[in-house]
Amino acid sequence: MLHDVVAEGQPLAESGFTGPGPDRYKIRRPLFEAMARAARGSGTVLTFDDGGRSALDVAAPVLEEHGLRGRFFIATERLGTPGFLDRGQVAELAAAGHVIGSHSHTHPERMSALSYQEILTEWRTSIAVLEDAVGARVEQASVPNGFTDDAVVAAAREAGIRTLFTSTPTRRRRAVPDMEVVGRFAVLAVDTPRAAVGLAGDALLPRLRQQARWQALALPKRLLGERYPVLRSRLLGVLAGRSA
Repeated sequence: MLHDVVAEGQPLAESGFTGPGPDRYKIRRPLFEAMARAARGSGTVLTFDDGGRSALDVAAPVLEEHGLRGRFFIATERLGTPGFLDRGQVAELAAAGHVIGSHSHTHPERMSALSYQEILTEWRTSIAVLEDAVGARVEQASVPNGFTDDAVVAAAREAGIRTLFTSTPTRRRRAVPDMEVVGRFAVLAVDTPRAAVGLAGDALLPRLRQQARWQALALPKRLLGERYPVLRSRLLGVLAGRSA
């Protein structure tokens, strides 16, 4: 699971969401090139969330160089806004052979906190926009911020999604009627290059470390509920200020 791949010297704010939280998921092109080489040898699937401009400007050309195709999940409310793809650029990605999928419409902070009807509307609205842009069915999606529960899964299925990607670091795939739920391993800017390339190459140790980190955060996420994203954003803002 990647987000933005930023060229050397390019300000992070030029692609995708901005701020201390989103910036933790932005990596530079040289590292991504090394990841692409590793993924080519291992068969690892590279996915990209949000729909930042770097999907077309940086990520797609590198994938093309290595004979790879990515899966790009688009938060459709952001289409055509600064730092994000527009509809024509999404169609260009699809025409190049990349998979286009939904990342919800408004990219809610915590999708699982919405009502079932609100979740269904998020999926359906996004799918309709993307299908109009690419002229083909959209049957894949990823959950924004990883907050997945039974309602999120059920609404995605009702909306026509057949493969739903989460942020749970696992290689296990969960089958539900007419749909498959797939975990992903996230690449963070704070990870070492060795760990990022290792994930792309399907190495065991970085996967185990990420699973351990995920388990350590499971309890505070449960206890804090809707407060968790807010407190996390505040903490990242403090840390970013100290490092500036």
